[in-house]
Amino acid sequence: MEDEHLMLAEQQRLVLTVVDALNRGTDVHTAVRAALAPPPASVDVDAVLRILALAPVAFQRGERPAAVLARILTAIEIYAEGGELAPHQSVDEIDDRF
Repeated sequence: MEDEHLMLAEQQRLVLTVVDALNRGTDVHTAVRAALAPPPASVDVDAVLRILALAPVAFQRGERPAAVLARILTAIEIYAEGGELAPHQSVDEIDDRF
């Protein structure tokens, strides 16, 4: 995958899988654990949910996972260059919406 200097390939797969699970409306933790081997820790899934809540990412259900990942990578670049990332919405709001 591209941009492995910003996010490891397994981290990118985790993001893509979380977004896919949210888009399908399934239980995120269960779906992600079933889809990835080895299954990620719940704290890692929760971290992705917090990232999806950041203003520069602003995940919306139905978005292509690759588009969401691209925004996350852009946000990482912004932060690396000294920019700030502000929360957009709570993780509970993201989880509850879907």
